[in-house]
Amino acid sequence: MITKKYIVWDWNGTIIDDVGIALDAVNDMLREKKRPEITLEQYRQAMDTPILRFYERFFDMEETDFDWIAERFQEYYEAHKRELSLHEGVEDLLHRFEQEGCHQIILSSSATRIIEQHVKRFGLTHYFDAVLGANDLLAAGKIERAVDYFTQQKIPRDETVMIGDCVHDYEVSHTLGIDCVLMSGGHQDLASLKACGCPVLSGYQPMIRSPFG
Repeated sequence: MITKKYIVWDWNGTIIDDVGIALDAVNDMLREKKRPEITLEQYRQAMDTPILRFYERFFDMEETDFDWIAERFQEYYEAHKRELSLHEGVEDLLHRFEQEGCHQIILSSSATRIIEQHVKRFGLTHYFDAVLGANDLLAAGKIERAVDYFTQQKIPRDETVMIGDCVHDYEVSHTLGIDCVLMSGGHQDLASLKACGCPVLSGYQPMIRSPFG
């Protein structure tokens, strides 16, 4: 029997396997600005919230407008969206939670309309009660949106778990007072994830076999 009845999912790097496209988008912008490209390891080690801190490590932000970065990133991402795929095993876990009567929610820094497009494309719409994304491309306000939703819906914290791939997902869970499971292979390096002190998994099979029992 699953003891958690509310599952809060991050989207990018957790459900959708998009770190490769994100890295390519960043390097595309770096080339455009005639700056050195970065590796996947550098990308993951530099990942930060707010996302502006990530870009400050690789771009001259006195010469580069953050609005340009946000728009340019999204243009590249959308141009390559057909290359996106789900993480292996994630749909099986979504189905398992649905069969157990769990309420599933997406909480993301990405724009709501963009997430909903991809959710529909992959045939996942029926799994989710809500998509709590941003209203723009600037990746802000994830914690605030979560707190507002939990308060409005009166969600019991002890029956809820967050599944994500970044330290910020743990920070969200800590603010909400809920459990957290982090997945490696997303947008942040393993050492940073392990430093959070919550379970870190390399794939979804363990949760499919025994999810929060």
